[in-house]
Amino acid sequence: MSVMTVPAEKNSSKPITYFVKTFGCQMNVADSLCYATTLESLGCIPADSDISADILVVNTCSVRAKAEEKAISYIGAMAHERPAFRKTSVIHQGGIAFVGCMASVRGDEIRARFPEVKVILPATEIDRFESIILSVFPELDIASRYEAHPVLRPEERFERFLPIVRGCANRCSYCIVPYARGSEISSRHPDEIFREIDNLINQGIKSITLLGQNVCAYGTDITDEWQDFKSGYAFHDLLSDIRKRFESADVWFKFLTSHPRDFSEDLTEAIASSECFSKGFHLPLQAGDDEILRRMARGYTSDGYRNLINRIRSTIPTMRLTTDLIVGFPGEDETAFEHTLDMVREIGFDSAFTFLYSPRAGTPAEKWADPIPRDEKKRRLQILIELQNEIALERARKHIGEERTVLVEGPATSPSSPGKGFVAGRTREGEVVIFPGDIIEAGKFILARITGAHLRSFSAERISIVNKND
Repeated sequence: MSVMTVPAEKNSSKPITYFVKTFGCQMNVADSLCYATTLESLGCIPADSDISADILVVNTCSVRAKAEEKAISYIGAMAHERPAFRKTSVIHQGGIAFVGCMASVRGDEIRARFPEVKVILPATEIDRFESIILSVFPELDIASRYEAHPVLRPEERFERFLPIVRGCANRCSYCIVPYARGSEISSRHPDEIFREIDNLINQGIKSITLLGQNVCAYGTDITDEWQDFKSGYAFHDLLSDIRKRFESADVWFKFLTSHPRDFSEDLTEAIASSECFSKGFHLPLQAGDDEILRRMARGYTSDGYRNLINRIRSTIPTMRLTTDLIVGFPGEDETAFEHTLDMVREIGFDSAFTFLYSPRAGTPAEKWADPIPRDEKKRRLQILIELQNEIALERARKHIGEERTVLVEGPATSPSSPGKGFVAGRTREGEVVIFPGDIIEAGKFILARITGAHLRSFSAERISIVNKND
């Protein structure tokens, strides 16, 4: 799909403001930071709100219908509210840039429906954002370009997403990602990744999440040898080199998302080799029935997934396991659904993201008959949620009395003691921990003792400031 632009009219020389609205996954969060950095480097400043911004960037998600509906509703509201709120504008009528996955698959529709949108830029063309913005908004001046660091939310001052590979070649039958973000794998050179890690550490970042639609695919697109790196350089090789270079630095490394089919024993060993790596694993199961997994084109069976988890747990007994589960996929009868419930009971996930099946235009599964009534899908989803919540809470309670190293993020309200004077942070594995403390400790590693378990967080008591690996 080509990039669509509508030239804006020049109006004023006063500072141009921007606002970035993000829908979707962590990759979108990382991309939004790139959009913001580009705009600030061109002299823009953050707006007080989306309504008042001269340039509004809407970064969209197409993974599920609900995410698309939210983005379209938001664009409609902004198209209605912004002109009335801003009677004069640096950018003629205000400029809306519609970017991300929806721009890849529904850009023509948005173009016809919302004339207020000046830019439509697919997720696969993010590298063209600067040149497109400059061509559409002549008020921006390339001559004033400088290195910028956007204003960040409190947690972003210490944690950052670092994309290392883009695209997904797996072609699951229900998934829009290969169509929206590309089916060709594009891995970043290791040296480029190492330089960015260096920069992030120098900025005071304490937790770096390596991102990919499938991080396990890192390096699979390389046919020629990278200079100074062996042929066949893979994700586990990258982690080994990160350990050698940055293990002593005051930073944790996490990663998202992994495909169970591609999670190798070498990768497990690399993660187990150092305390600088998170032992939290997000491995989407999607379904526990072999026929449904086959129809989904997931590339593994329930036994295959079970064996993978057993293998990882034998090497890393303290692993934290999260997953994705889809209910109501075409062909899922009551027996298939029960197989999923059985797998959830057997595996014991610490947390799960659960969804009703949402047909995505252009995917193979969209063409299949979907005879399951929506009310039945919702009934199954509720059963699954209740089961998983019971399991998650039972598993969480086993950690009461244990000590955890926590990266403090900012102020919070304790689920057990509402009010001021509480701070929140995350463990290396991503668990939310809330305890009495001082916000001046934000960005520090704190040793805390778990005193209470809740569905989505722990209560704790602060012990002391520590190093990250204590």
